Amino acid sequence: MAPPNKDNLFGSKKQASLVKASQLDSTVKEILASEQTIRERKTARLRELRLEKEALQPVPEPKAKAKRKTAKVSE
Repeated sequence: MAPPNKDNLFGSKKQASLVKASQLDSTVKEILASEQTIRERKTARLRELRLEKEALQPVPEPKAKAKRKTAKVSE
């Protein structure tokens, strides 16, 4: 058995901080991934609704261009 010292009695603070950092990192990645999937689902749903709405609306007829009036030439 090794003689008692602060590392084997209390554990290494470096290891504890690495474990905590990796847990935080994985939690953040999970949150970001879930937000990304939610955002993609919402975008797809809104796109479908927009396409349905556009399909139901009649196609607007192109507006006829107004004829230009020529300037009167006074003699």
